[in-house]
Amino acid sequence: MSLYGRTDSNANKAKVAATVGNGAGSVTETIVFVDEQEAQLAENKARGINGPGWWAYYEYAQGSVTRTKARILCFLTNPDLNANETQSDDAIAADYTIAIDTQPVAASVTAPAAAQFVVAASTTPAGGTLAYQWQEDSGSGFGDITDGGIYSGATTDTLDLSDSTGLDGYEYRVVVSNSGASTSVTSDAVVLTVA
Repeated sequence: MSLYGRTDSNANKAKVAATVGNGAGSVTETIVFVDEQEAQLAENKARGINGPGWWAYYEYAQGSVTRTKARILCFLTNPDLNANETQSDDAIAADYTIAIDTQPVAASVTAPAAAQFVVAASTTPAGGTLAYQWQEDSGSGFGDITDGGIYSGATTDTLDLSDSTGLDGYEYRVVVSNSGASTSVTSDAVVLTVA
C-alpha cells in the first residue's frame, strides 16, 4: 500500500504535501494524482508526467520560455479510477473532455414511417473511445433504449426507429461518455412528432 494512498482525496493530497515539505518558503509545487488514463495522455507525457502515481509538478520561466518540471513521488500500480477523482488538478493532469458538436434534431414523420436521430461528438484531446447510450421519454422520464423491436443503433451515434406508430410526442436524447473522461455529457432532448 502506498504511503500516500491510491485515491485522489484531500486527505491523501495533504499527506503528500506534508511529506515533501510543500509548505511556506519552499518551491511552489502542485501535488498531482495521476491515474492510468491520465498517464497515457500525450500532453501529460510532454510535461514529464509519464506514469500513474503522485507527482510534484511546477512551471517556471527560463528567459522568455516557460518550462515544466515533474518528479514522481510515489508510483502506483493500482491507482483509483479516473471516474472517482475529487481533486481539481486536471488542468495539469488533463482528462479527456467530451463535446457534442452536433445535437440531435427533432423529427416529424407520418406513421408508420421510420425516424432517425443522429449526434456528433468529439473529445479533447483527441483519443479515447466514445460510447453512446440513447434514451427515450414516453412521458414518465428518460430510460435507456436497447436494440430490438423497432430500435437499432441504441449504443451508436445514430438511433434508428423502424416504425413510428404510437410514438407521437416521445422525446429522445443520448448520453455520450469516453473511456478517458471522468464525466459523461447528455445531448439536448428532441421530440418525435408523428402524424
